Amino acid sequence: MIKTGWLALVAAAVLGAPACAGTGQAQHPLQVIIGFADPTDGPAPATLTALKNTSGARVNFVSSISERSHAYQLLCAADDPACSKAIAALRADPSIRHLDLDQKKDLR
Repeated sequence: MIKTGWLALVAAAVLGAPACAGTGQAQHPLQVIIGFADPTDGPAPATLTALKNTSGARVNFVSSISERSHAYQLLCAADDPACSKAIAALRADPSIRHLDLDQKKDLR
């Protein structure tokens, strides 16, 4: 009986975990390419912090394209699924020359 109770407790915890994980604010990822006005260390913690503070979104470094151009993933709030507020704020930043959506291309 004790083993059955333990098994039920573990099953409830495992099956309930996704529901608990979703109780925070949902985020929608969007990958962008940011072209900076000056050479910038794309993955540097200071760069990521500055992008987060400017955009209001969580920012993950993806890859470098050049010394001034880097790909990032923006994790925007559920009420901004297109990340429009974050993109507008980043585009208004004078240290950013351009911001483009990073779209996969079909090379067929």
